[in-house]
Amino acid sequence: AVMTCKEYVFKFTSGQLDGAPLDERLQAKLHIAICKYCRAFTRNDAKLDAMLADYKADLTRPDRNDV
Repeated sequence: AVMTCKEYVFKFTSGQLDGAPLDERLQAKLHIAICKYCRAFTRNDAKLDAMLADYKADLTRPDRNDV
């Protein structure tokens, strides 16, 4: 069975695809290969993670000048 968008987003965002069985990971790869919306969601999630990591690094920088 083909993975639905709802299933993909839930499993992706909850981390259930990390360490999932091979068939489930392949279903997810197949889904994002055919679904432009979930591909965009995955890209946007990665960008958001990077932005939040940069923001956290900036907040915890020792030379930060809070005035």
